[in-house]
This record gives sequence, C-alpha cells and structure tokens, in this order.
Amino acid sequence: MEVQSQEKHKNWPIVLLLLLMYVIVAMSDNFKGIFVPLFKEDFGVSNTQIGYVLTACLFMYALFQYIGGILIERFGYKKIISLGIIIAMGALVLLVTCKSFWVLVIGLSILNSGIAMFNVGVNTLGPVMTVASTAVLMNFVNFSYGTANTTMQQVTGSLLKKGVQWQTFYLIMLFCCVALFIYLLLLRIPYKPQTGGGSFKKRELFHNKLLYLYIAAIGFYVAAEYGIGNWFVNYMSEEFSLDAERRALYMTLFFGLMTFGRIFGGFIADKLGYFRSVLIYGSIASVLCIIGISLGKSGLILFAASGLFFSLIYPTLMSTIRGTFKEGASYVTGLILMCGTLIAMAVNLLIGIANDSIGVYYSFYIVAVCLILSTLAVLPIRKWAVLTSSE
Repeated sequence: MEVQSQEKHKNWPIVLLLLLMYVIVAMSDNFKGIFVPLFKEDFGVSNTQIGYVLTACLFMYALFQYIGGILIERFGYKKIISLGIIIAMGALVLLVTCKSFWVLVIGLSILNSGIAMFNVGVNTLGPVMTVASTAVLMNFVNFSYGTANTTMQQVTGSLLKKGVQWQTFYLIMLFCCVALFIYLLLLRIPYKPQTGGGSFKKRELFHNKLLYLYIAAIGFYVAAEYGIGNWFVNYMSEEFSLDAERRALYMTLFFGLMTFGRIFGGFIADKLGYFRSVLIYGSIASVLCIIGISLGKSGLILFAASGLFFSLIYPTLMSTIRGTFKEGASYVTGLILMCGTLIAMAVNLLIGIANDSIGVYYSFYIVAVCLILSTLAVLPIRKWAVLTSSE
C-alpha cells in the first residue's frame, strides 16, 4: 500500500506537466486560426498564401514529431521536452516583434517545431505511466487542451474586438513557456521510453498494415480538427460576415463541447471498448458536420455541436498505440504523428487553395470528408483488435 501511495504521489506532478504542456499546444494550434483574418489584413495576403503558412507550420510540426520520437528514445523525456520549450520561446520572441510576412512564416514554423516535441512528449509519456486506465488519463490530458481552446476562443475574440493586437497574445504565450520551463527544471520524471531493445527491427514495422491504418485514422482526424481550428473562423467571416465576437462564440461552443466530452471520454472507452467508441463517435461527428455545413448559417450550431463527438477520437486512438505496437512505442508514435501531420498539412493546403478557387463554402466540406475517412480507417483496426482480443 505504501509503495502504491508513493507512486501515485509521484505521478501527480507529471500529470500536471502534461496538462500544462497541452494548454500551450492549444495556444499554438488555435491562435493561428483565430488570427487568419488579421494576418490577411496586416500583411495583405490571400487565402492561398495563408494556406502556404499553415502548410509550412504543419510540415515542421510533422518533421519534429518524428525527430522528437527518436530523440526521446535516446535522451529521455525531460531533455527533449526542455529542448522543445527553448525552441518555442525563441520563436515567440520573433512573433512578438514581427513586422513582415516572412518573419511571420519563419516564426510560426519554428514555433511548431518546438510544440511538436511537446506533443510527442505527451503522447509517449502518458501511455507509459502507471495509471488504472490509459484512456482516462489521455482523455483527461486532452481535456486540458479543450479547456484552453474554449477559454481562448471566447477571451481572444472579445479582446480582439477591443483592439488588442495579435502580437500581445504571443507575448502572453512566451510568459507561459518560461513558467513551464522553470517547473520542468524542478521536476523529476522517473519513466523511461519504451524502445523495444534489440528485438525491435524498424524495417519490419513498415510491412505491418496496421501502421498505415493508424496513419490514415489519426492523419485524417487531425486534418479535420486542424481544418476547423485553422479555417472555421475564416469560413464564418467570409461566408456569413460574422463579427469577431460571434465567430468566437461558435468556436467556443465547438471546443467547449469537445472539452466536456473528454471529461467522460475515457470512462466511455473503457465501457464500450476503445475502437468501438471511436467508430460510434466518428460516425455521429461526421453526420453532424455534413448537415451543419449543408444548412449554411443556420447549421453553424449543429456543426459546433459535433465537437462533443470529436472529443473521444484522438486521445483514445493514441492510447491504443502502445498496446498494438508493443516494441519501440516512442518511435512508432513519432512516426505515426509525423505521417498523420503530413496528411493534415496537405489537406489544409488544399482547403486554402480551394477557398480561392471554388469558394469558402464548398471547400469546407473537406473537413467532413476527412472525418469520414478517419472513421473508415478504424474499421479494419477494430477487426484486428477483435481477432486478437485486444479490445
């Protein structure tokens, strides 16, 4: 009993670290989408050029998730998360003093390199912790992401309406990174990365069909969520001419419902089965997205309501990787996240180009299509899980 108590006590500071890291990830991911209309106005650029910015950000995000997975195996969690914070702080200094479009591109790209190490750190450290339910932990950690999103969408929208400059928000983010870095330096992380030892052959991994199904499932889901984070505000602005406060309201509702869903998501996954839960939630979210877009302005409330069913998908899928790939989990997680983010990168570039070529309304259907593809990719994974009794 005493050993268990001590271990549980040791876990709380690490769980707090994961929660705080995802608050900063949420800032990085969603400031871009909120600021798209302002970037276009300040620098005189088009939707396609904004698409290139988001593409550069996602490419760096993808690359450094893969690099981060490799480095974590070699140097451990604390050093690589620290490196990610240092990179992020340097990028934020650039953004706070940004005066040109190219500095914006460089600053956001470097910021995403550091944030990528946050993300791979959370998604590899969380599943190896000694907790009763990995799904509950990962949904709870992602709950902090949703809480930050919900708060930021409403507060940022209100402050922007009052004339606060977008650079000010990156200054606040810089202070948060400094505080997190100090906390990390004082923290002890006793867990070691799962490397698989000498028996893990990376070449054989690429013959495993499950790898590509995970890449598709996570990649198209991330593409859908990033598509909403990056383009939903622009969709409401250009298609329906909503002001910053109204746009923030719908974004807040989407991420607020996603946050609420993650409070219970882990328990639902434990009850129904991880993959079955993902299939149910993915199907309902897809239907709500399609109907919400089809109804136009009156469908915004339905589209926002889909956030409740987005909630469980990503953290639950991520929590299954360690059980599916029992060797080299850190490397596999980094690889899946990299390839998945490359899919998201291509999709967000496509949305940016489609906005200028076929219009904002029709291009936004791409979000719903991605969610459908993600859900379909989970079907054969669940079939494998049932056959091997992994669900």
